[in-house]
Amino acid sequence: MLLCAASAVGALELQQQNFSDDEIFSTVVSKFKKSLSHRFNPAAKAEPKPLLVLGPALKFGKKIKSASFSHLTQQELVAQQEAVFILVTNAYPDVERNALYVEYDIPSNASFGVLRVYPQDGVLVAEVKDGYRSSSGARATYGKLYEGVACRDNTEMAYRWNYYERNGASGRCLDVMFTEFMSGF
Repeated sequence: MLLCAASAVGALELQQQNFSDDEIFSTVVSKFKKSLSHRFNPAAKAEPKPLLVLGPALKFGKKIKSASFSHLTQQELVAQQEAVFILVTNAYPDVERNALYVEYDIPSNASFGVLRVYPQDGVLVAEVKDGYRSSSGARATYGKLYEGVACRDNTEMAYRWNYYERNGASGRCLDVMFTEFMSGF
């Protein structure tokens, strides 16, 4: 378990109610469902489940099984060359355990910030506590993941690269390696 590792029942307690990792991250993902359903590949027909990636600050023993998202490791994300995902860099409850604060990054729409996740009438809700937009921040996030990685044609990252170069209909790599992250970072 991720957030629930210290608990024998596998739940995080907020406001004296227990919530599983799946419930917590399903709430987080649903907050950004529209952004996480975008695809750079114009030929993509199916709407896959949103992708959740946990940063190195969050330790987990096994993957979260969920009907509302797919949990990938950073290595799996890079191997598949995915471009549309939510990266959760940290998560921590407040002192009173009334809410969980979730630091997130969605580079595909250049957004990042902190969500406040808390129970309301027995159901988890998420609200943006601090939200920001930054294209250079998005490039930095992609750079941390993909700098020096060989580009493969027809992957989401290849389409994303072309999208920013105003050639969105192409899935051909613009170079052998992802290079757009090298200047300025």
